[in-house]
Amino acid sequence: MKIRPFLILLEFIAITAPLVWWWTHGGLETYHDIFRRLAFPLLQEMGVTHVSAGLVRDRFVGFIPFLGLMLVTPGLALKRRLIGLAVGTFVIFLSHVALSYWSWVSFGQEGRTGESMARYFPALVMTDAVPFVLWALFANRFLLDRLARAMPGVATASQSVSAGAPAEASTSDSSAGSLPRDE
Repeated sequence: MKIRPFLILLEFIAITAPLVWWWTHGGLETYHDIFRRLAFPLLQEMGVTHVSAGLVRDRFVGFIPFLGLMLVTPGLALKRRLIGLAVGTFVIFLSHVALSYWSWVSFGQEGRTGESMARYFPALVMTDAVPFVLWALFANRFLLDRLARAMPGVATASQSVSAGAPAEASTSDSSAGSLPRDE
């Protein structure tokens, strides 16, 4: 067993464990107060008359895994890490606003029915996925490097070109397999 992945896991636990403790001992209430002050005027402009906190509050925890992953991912430049944290925090906040709006749309008129829950469930899944998708976008080089190490026979087009080797699988559209490079 290699020691580096184990150390990254320990770093992640060392960062997220105190955050989870803080979140369960007042952090959620603090965030919900901030959320009410910032998001409710926006939601009211969108026509929302009320939001059931019980439907959305449990999903607000998405900040913790995002923060932990952004801080422990090896090889991220400081600028990319800081921009990722700022942009990610804002986008996660917007996903919470969108979830609050969607809960009102789903349950506002009909109440809690099977149909309203079926309409609401995809929004829950997407909101839970947002922190991980954002991390994958900001840590794309790290993830591509790990993928290449795990599957040595699979090389991305950018790796083949940067190494000076011709691409093995050439297509008529040269941009089909390329990924954007982070600066």
